[in-house]
Amino acid sequence: MKNLWRQLISLMQGLFLLGGAVLVSACATKPVIEAPLQQAEWETKALIRDMKENKSNSVSIDMMAVKNQRVRLDITALMGFQVASLVMSPKEIAYAIYPRKEFYYGKNSEKSIERIIGLSLHPMNLANIAFDEPVRGPGWACEHDSSQILSKCENKQRSIRVEWKDRTEGKKKVVITAPQFEMQWLFKAPQTEVQFKPETFTLKQPDGFKAIQIN
Repeated sequence: MKNLWRQLISLMQGLFLLGGAVLVSACATKPVIEAPLQQAEWETKALIRDMKENKSNSVSIDMMAVKNQRVRLDITALMGFQVASLVMSPKEIAYAIYPRKEFYYGKNSEKSIERIIGLSLHPMNLANIAFDEPVRGPGWACEHDSSQILSKCENKQRSIRVEWKDRTEGKKKVVITAPQFEMQWLFKAPQTEVQFKPETFTLKQPDGFKAIQIN
């Protein structure tokens, strides 16, 4: 009987030591931190309001982007009607406006896409918004919420504000406001397992389109 008790006590001590080792190992394991997105594809919808002209347009915007390098936007209206296609890098941009049969190409700058959305904003910032990166450029200041997640960027001199709202499982709503302009931009969760082909970020002048160089 004494031998049996000794064996039980020895077994209990072994289990206790094993449990302690597992606990120490678990405590020492570092939490998994997801790496920031480097490339992704988004399906989005936007409601764009031009208060000056008292007009509103609803469009779908498909975005494919490699962070800080290449971006493509394909914009369609109801029933899949093509509005515009745009490709860009930080320094160059090309886009086609299908209803006008116009093809623009040249230097990428804050003035580049005013013809499309009526807003003076460097186009690469559209990708920054998608990647949850700060809006960049002179006069911009950004804020983070209590969880250190980007929540707002503002250019007070130009009265332009970008706000990230309603984040849920990768989805989000971004509201861009400026004098006489508002854009409510709804993002679905991004597709991150993507491999882009080189031609994805190439846009040629469509037949019959007038070419206009951007200086």
